Amino acid sequence: MIQKKYEFKTIEEMDSILSTIIKDDNYQNAKDVLIQLYNPRLDLEDEALVEHLKSQCGKATIAGITNANIADIEFDISECPVELNVTYLFKTSLTVMEFDMDQMTGFSSGRMASEALLSRPDARCMLLCYSCGSAAIHSFLNEFRHCHLPVFGIKAGRSIRKLNPAYVYGQKAYQNGIVAVIFYGKDLRIYMDNCLGFKEIGVKMLVTQTEGDNVILEINHKPATEVYSKYLKVKPNQYFVQNVCEFPLVFHRNNTVISRVPAAYDERGAIIFTSDVVKGERFRLSYGNPDLLFHKIDQSAERMRKFQPQALFLFECGNRFRFLKDQAGNEPERFRKDMPDLSLAIGYAEIFYSSKGEGGALNSALVAVGLTEDATAEDEMYDSNHLADESVEAEEEQAYIPFVDRILHFLETTSTELDQLNKELGKMAYTDQLTKVYNRWELEHKIMEMIEFGKKDHSPVSLLFMDIDHFKHVNDTYGHDVGDMVLKATVDLMKDRMDPSYVYGRWGGEEFLCALPNTTVEEAKDFAEVLRSTIEENCYVTVQHVTMSFGVTAMKETDTMDSLVKRADDALYEAKEGGRNRVKVII
Repeated sequence: MIQKKYEFKTIEEMDSILSTIIKDDNYQNAKDVLIQLYNPRLDLEDEALVEHLKSQCGKATIAGITNANIADIEFDISECPVELNVTYLFKTSLTVMEFDMDQMTGFSSGRMASEALLSRPDARCMLLCYSCGSAAIHSFLNEFRHCHLPVFGIKAGRSIRKLNPAYVYGQKAYQNGIVAVIFYGKDLRIYMDNCLGFKEIGVKMLVTQTEGDNVILEINHKPATEVYSKYLKVKPNQYFVQNVCEFPLVFHRNNTVISRVPAAYDERGAIIFTSDVVKGERFRLSYGNPDLLFHKIDQSAERMRKFQPQALFLFECGNRFRFLKDQAGNEPERFRKDMPDLSLAIGYAEIFYSSKGEGGALNSALVAVGLTEDATAEDEMYDSNHLADESVEAEEEQAYIPFVDRILHFLETTSTELDQLNKELGKMAYTDQLTKVYNRWELEHKIMEMIEFGKKDHSPVSLLFMDIDHFKHVNDTYGHDVGDMVLKATVDLMKDRMDPSYVYGRWGGEEFLCALPNTTVEEAKDFAEVLRSTIEENCYVTVQHVTMSFGVTAMKETDTMDSLVKRADDALYEAKEGGRNRVKVII
């Protein structure tokens, strides 16, 4: 494998480069050729660029994007040259799949990719360039996640000042498309790293209302922009995006730290992002400084150096470029010392999926990918499942620490201590001390929240009210210690069968509630029967045998928390009156 980098500003310069490429012995002898095209310019027509490249280098597989150009005007990159990066592969073959998302869905295109991967067990990784929305790309990726294929890539961007169309390049230039290049070969080895480098600060917050797949309407039931007004004094105005780029929202999703950076806002106080956001997720604000980011990059570059790649691809978020300003070039330079011909794409979002299926569409990160056809090498993949928690070691003791650094360190340390204290207090405030499930106070809060979400989404919510039969007899006969053992054992039996989305807790005494989102009353009844039979069949220490009765109901549009619980309680009463150890439903 051999990688070569070229740059041009005009079609004439491109012609000269292509003439050099096709005369190169490597072009003639390679099993396959990958050409990546990363274009920051506004004076070259995208469709003509791709057609020209395709007509000159018919052997090559083409993939690329229009670069994101969102930094301040003094760091504008629209006059920079187009990068044409060639990778010659001698043991590896390529297959390219292109999808016009004006004609297809993420699901259908993902199914086609899945079929292609299943037919070739020697698939090793995928380069993914796209210009479609986040909902389509996530549907696409989900359809072949079972293949455990490492995926890396970039979302096309555009100039924040000219608002030119964003294109993905393949055999055509697509404004709404996906270009997926699959690498096949038993000797191919891969290094992947997700470099973030931002640190979490402050309290956790909840996304309470979204619109579509990339807009947060409300955070903690208030307009989303108020988060930045409250904590950073940043008001929604023409400088909003510039003022928040150092403070991404950080989510922990799919065993990966994923950040989201506002791309815009609207008059409702909603925040618009370039990647997906999910209602019900919790996040914290984060902050970064260049030293933190460079520290992470240095670690990645050192690991990459030891991997000894024959080709190196970098995919950098435009927000990271905007944040670093005149220091933005320092990050790729740390890799370029060893790989001067590496490729660099700057986009709206970076794709990082490991072979374990961990990762997603990222923001504010730099994804580094190394490839080699040396079969003696070993794959290496580093998920960013923690933030920049390593200390940056100074070469010598600092005589003066800048004021901002001292304040940020104070905030970080205070946030860590408060977070730990809140966790300890939360266990006491929200958890039943005997059974370690939610107590009544927290149950009421969670059920009210679930009702609100269900009504807004028009999704079903069901409720189970459960009671251990003849529990007073257990206490009177065997003592309260044995009664406590029965309660804890019953809770553990039921918890083992609970979906993570269910809200389950102790209402009082031997009574328990379980709220089931996105669940019909028929499904809730079936689940209650599973719990009932599980309890009935269990052999308890000392007591040997107990049973439970269940009341089941479903949310109505007019329900409050009290009316929903009351109806489930009425159903439980009928189950008790009907002989116990049974499930009763009231709609």
